Order: sequence, then C-alpha cells, then structure tokens
Amino acid sequence: MRPTLSVLEPALVDRIIDEALGVLATTGVMIDDERALKRLAGAGLEADLETGRVRFPRASVERALATAPSSVTLHDRDGEVSAVLEGDRVHFVPASSALRVLDRRTQKARVPLTPDFVEYVRLADGLKNISYLSTAFIPTDIPQDVADVWRLYLVLAHSQRPVVSGAFTAWGVPRMGRVMAMFRDDREDLVRRPMSIFTCCPNTPLRWGADPVANIMDCAEWGIPIEIVPVLLLGMISPVTTVGALVLHTAEVLSGLVIAQVVRPGTPVIFGGAPASFHMQLMTNPMTAVEALQLYCGYAQVAKRLGLPCQAYMALSDSKFNDPQAGMETGVGAFLAASAGFNSVSGPGMLDYVNCFSFEKLVFDDEIVAHAQRFIRPVEVREDLPAGELIAELVRDNHLLTSEHTLAHWPEELYMPGPTLDRTNWDQWAEQGSRDWRARANEVIDETLAAYEVEPLEQRVHDEIRQLISSTSSDPGAVLPAFTESPND
Repeated sequence: MRPTLSVLEPALVDRIIDEALGVLATTGVMIDDERALKRLAGAGLEADLETGRVRFPRASVERALATAPSSVTLHDRDGEVSAVLEGDRVHFVPASSALRVLDRRTQKARVPLTPDFVEYVRLADGLKNISYLSTAFIPTDIPQDVADVWRLYLVLAHSQRPVVSGAFTAWGVPRMGRVMAMFRDDREDLVRRPMSIFTCCPNTPLRWGADPVANIMDCAEWGIPIEIVPVLLLGMISPVTTVGALVLHTAEVLSGLVIAQVVRPGTPVIFGGAPASFHMQLMTNPMTAVEALQLYCGYAQVAKRLGLPCQAYMALSDSKFNDPQAGMETGVGAFLAASAGFNSVSGPGMLDYVNCFSFEKLVFDDEIVAHAQRFIRPVEVREDLPAGELIAELVRDNHLLTSEHTLAHWPEELYMPGPTLDRTNWDQWAEQGSRDWRARANEVIDETLAAYEVEPLEQRVHDEIRQLISSTSSDPGAVLPAFTESPND
C-alpha cells in the first residue's frame, strides 16, 4: 500500500466539481482577447463579443475533459522518454520564476545574471532527486522582452532534461516553440515528443487576460503541455473557506482546459495551482500557510477525480533566508505533496514568496525530496511475515546486525542520506571539521558543478537560436551575454 493523503470526502469532491461546472455555465469567464472570443464562439460556446464574457455549458466542459489526456510524457533534449506524469507518480522540480537570487557567497539577495542561470542549470542537472528543470529565475542582463526564450535557450544549451517554462508575452510561445522544434525532426515531432511544460495563469477571479489566453491557444497549436495555475489569495480574491476556494479554483482550471481543447483536442493539460493565504494584518500572501496547504491537497483530489495530471507550488518557503522556518515549510510541503500524489511539484530552491532563488536551498531540498519519495514508497512484506523466526533470532542474539534478513534488506530498507544532511555524532562532527549546513551545502554545489558533463550543442544550433532571439528583441543590436562570465564580475 502506498501512503496517501485525502482531506475531502469523495462525495464532497463531486459536489465541488458540480458547483464549478455550474459557475462556468452561469457566471462564466471574462476573456480579454478578441481572437480567443471569436474562436470560442465558433466552437459553439456562449461568447458575448461586446462584454467579453464566455459561458461554458456543462456539455462543452465534459467534451473537453473527454479529449484531455490523463497522462503526460516528457522527453529530453534528445527525444528520449524522461518523465511520465500520471496516477500517483510524483516528480519534484525547482520553482520559478524568481526576480532575485540569494548569493551563496555573500548571503545577500541580488538581481540575477546569465552566468547565475547557467550555474543553476548545471547544478540542477546534477541533482539526482530533481526530476526535470524549470526556468527558475529571470536574468536581468538581457532585453526583458526576450527573457522567456533566453531562459529556455540556456536550459537547452546546458542540460538534456525536460523543463517547466512559460512565455511572458502574448507573442512569446511561437518563438519558444521554434527553438524547441530545432531539437526535433519537425513541429509535429515536437507535439509527439514534448520537452517542456508551459505555465499559464488565469487572472483570478474568473478572467483570462490577453497574454495568458494567447499563451494557452499558442501552446495548444504547438502541442505544448500546459499547466494551468490559478493564483488564489484566500480571503482577498477568493473565498476564504477551503470548499469555496476549491470551487473557484476548479472553475478556473476547467475554463483553461476547454480553451486548449477547442484549439487542439488532445492537448495535454495539467491541473495546477499556486494558491496563497491573504494575511489580514501584514497584507502578505504566504503560499505555505496551513490553509493554503489544505487547499493544495484538496485540489489534488479534484484533479484525480477528473482524470487529470496535477501540479502544485509546494516544497518551498516564504522565509527570506535558509533558516528553521524555511526547513519546516519546505519539509512539510514536500511530504504533503508526495502523500497527496502530485505529479509535478514546483518548489525546491525557492524562498520569499517565490521571489528569491537559493542554490544552497536547492541542494538541501534535493535531500528533502529524497526523504519524501522514500516515505511514499509502498509498504510491502519482505520476508518478515510470519515474523516468529526473525523475532526469535533477535531474542536469542540480542541484535540483528549480522542476520541474513538484515544483510539482504538493509540496503533498500534503510535510506542513507547524502552529505548535506548531518547524521554524525558530536565527536564525528568535530573530527570532520565541524562543518555547518552551509559548508556542507556549498561542498555539494562545488562538487556537482565540478562533475558537470553534458554533451554541448553544435555551434550551428547556438548561432540559429541566438539569431532568432536577437531578431525578435526590441533591441536587435543588443549583445547577448556569453556563458563564460563569472557571476561575481
């Protein structure tokens, strides 16, 4: 049996879905894009071209759910299968998209540069418990209207793994699609073997702005898997109660799913989210608040009831630094996400309300992820039932250290943590140099970067991508950064 977590009665899950369908059919959703309105109207939806409001009859949502796949397979840069998002398979991925990085040398938050991003990709590529990458933060040393495609390029240039990304503008997806298609036989091959998930966020409550709705439609055209990520603020732009918020959250995800299926039936859609509580006194939005965590676990049940893969922004921290709060919030989130069966968990490495990314936290979170994955491993009988002979041996010898049963099973039963976690006694710790958590984390960072080895791209591919980025920038004459600069220069 796999350890699982449920916060809702099955009957309540069905009621929430039913209420969400009612909201879509009566209240509907505002669409701030004429092209999308006409496309939806042409598909038979109740689209008012004057007010921009679209209502989604239940039948239209049910048709969309029937064509949306229950599984998403991600392929690496070379086209090989890398991750399958389905059922209760859990994958952890760095969160995105931070505006700052916490410098591991100075412990000060600062704006990121391209060399920081390259170092991040090379580090994350070497972490064994991170399933695939994300475009974790935003370099500031390039024209910002090409920042989305620049980050994607840096990941593809320095890692073979899939990536969670997304466009910043209404015209960003096709440009990014063209870059990814360079690694496939043609555009249809990219549809068959996707290498990325793109995030699309509705403008809560019940509104799709021009940029995100264009992104959904373009992702569907390109066959790019979409994670729809409502950002609810409990008590501010969302009902303050768990059930009320779940109804709104479900309605927003389903509206995006319908739009994607109208454009291209069969487009992979992931039921995602990044809800937060609204702190009534401080006016902040903690994503790790206990009520937000309950909401996350609730919509995992909704997604599974609908037969959709699911995603969450968990295993992160709202703390500003790597402190006890960060460890508590990340660990709790990781174990809840794993137990709830989220297929893609965006969180490792992130601090400060998703505003600051830390390399030290990323390597420490890699260890937290390993513990969470170990916890949800199915509990099985392993030659220990009946247990009479094993217990008799223990009573006779007063230990089982050299028992055949122990020798056969301890390598898979006892998880041995990596070097970021301290499991020494005081004397052992002193003999090893009395290293604190930061020293251990930075040793792992340095060793991982030193061991980095990924097949480089051909210069022709570099030239084609950089030419595409330069030609679509608002500043075509801008010199794109090289990859060899030091982050400390």
